[in-house]
Amino acid sequence: MDEPAENPFTPIFGKIPAYMAGRTDLVDEMDFALKGSGNDPALVSVFVGARGAGKTALLSLFANMAEENGWVSARVTSSPDMLEEILLRINRGASHLIDGTPKRKLASVSIAPIGSLSWDNREDAKTSWRTRMDDVLDQLEEAGVGLVVTIDEVDPDLDEMTTLVTAFQHFLDENRKVALLMAGLPYGLTALLAGKTTSFLRRATRHDLASISDYEVAEAFRITMEKGGKALDDEALTVAVEAIGGFPYMFQLLGYRAWNLASDRTQVTAADIRSAAAIAQRELEERVYEATYYELTEADRAFLTAMLEDSRTTKQAALAKRLGKQSGHVSRYKKRLLKQGIISERAKGQLEFCLPGFREFFAAREAEVD
Repeated sequence: MDEPAENPFTPIFGKIPAYMAGRTDLVDEMDFALKGSGNDPALVSVFVGARGAGKTALLSLFANMAEENGWVSARVTSSPDMLEEILLRINRGASHLIDGTPKRKLASVSIAPIGSLSWDNREDAKTSWRTRMDDVLDQLEEAGVGLVVTIDEVDPDLDEMTTLVTAFQHFLDENRKVALLMAGLPYGLTALLAGKTTSFLRRATRHDLASISDYEVAEAFRITMEKGGKALDDEALTVAVEAIGGFPYMFQLLGYRAWNLASDRTQVTAADIRSAAAIAQRELEERVYEATYYELTEADRAFLTAMLEDSRTTKQAALAKRLGKQSGHVSRYKKRLLKQGIISERAKGQLEFCLPGFREFFAAREAEVD
């Protein structure tokens, strides 16, 4: 008997999907850059988007592509120990190319009764991260290998982030074969790019991961279903596209549930899609919206409720009057909500909900509370 086909959809944060919907140009651009000499501007890129936009999956894909093209990759998430983690990832991924043994220092000499030497294997505490990286990069260069570092969930408030970015500027000035790919919420990356010591990142290639067009959703959904051994008619595809609404995470959730509902058939129907959409919507609310909602303070909720008075974009200047608060209060809570990835500021003082579907969810929950 033939083995049953595996569900091709991946509703797990960060897992690389079978088909990267709406990101073909990005993938092609990075593939070209990684196959080049190491001077392509795409090798220093930032990827900006709301939760569920596919940022982590893209970083994972690009790291895989780099390794397939002979680079060493170090994949980390922003954290206070990220610099050490980068060195550990490099040593593990390039153990066959570099000497990870700490440099030894002569600690003492004994003359009598029998001569002997004692070595101290500890790292010099005064050695900077950049200097330690120089040693690693020298060895990679001798082997003709480049280094790709991916940073997920960028946190501009970490001192380690400044250390990393400034060091990479020097690596690039020294013509090292290195790549730095970073991803995060709009606020985090905007704040990082605005820093005085990280200003060189303003010249990085920036990719804003917006919603996927209906055409691209339809094409990707059909192709992914076919990879899983299933077909769907025009009505089913139309219903799926409408339910997904251009949101990559919803794409994977809906596809996963629809494929499972038709697991014993080769045809996915419109009824399957509608049933799957209901399940996927509940999961989206439980996994993303509910957690986000319960993190809001009373003042956060008041701020967002004031934004509901507008159909899409809210002028920051109008919020102080609606809330009956001073402009400083508005600025403080705007920053909080920007950092959480709930709202975005597309232009100065122009605010809008950026987490797909959360506006409608929030309005419904606030109506229940009232």
